[in-house]
Amino acid sequence: MSAEYFKKAYTYFSNRCSKKELSAREVMIGLQKYQLKLSEKHKLINKLKKEKYIDHDRYAKAFTNDRFNFYKWGKLKIKQQLLIKGIEEPLIDNALSLIEDDAYQALIKELALKKKAQISTDDHFRAKQKICNALNTKGFEGELVYEIVEKIID
Repeated sequence: MSAEYFKKAYTYFSNRCSKKELSAREVMIGLQKYQLKLSEKHKLINKLKKEKYIDHDRYAKAFTNDRFNFYKWGKLKIKQQLLIKGIEEPLIDNALSLIEDDAYQALIKELALKKKAQISTDDHFRAKQKICNALNTKGFEGELVYEIVEKIID
């Protein structure tokens, strides 16, 4: 009976991984609905890794690209989410290095200007504070945000 569950789980996750990048941790969570022993779950994940259905380097690069370009997240938030998903830190650093500095700073400036337009206060200190808080929440580095906000507000 266990071999049947293993085959079903393998078929399901090989199909899912071919359509969407998944980390080993996400697959392990998905395997909870299958009646497999822990050793079989690890065996299945290793098989998926061996056959390149699961590739953490590819996953980290795709995740970083999507979160930066579509969700407009900063490097800190992207890194934190990748760590939660069980991606190794060297792979995360490699993926984050693919974000160009000019594009990164341009995004911070764009988001800061957008937030500035939404703020209805004449107090420069309060405006800077609100913009910095909004950008820090998005996962951008505090010093970089402060430098750009200083240029925009003054």
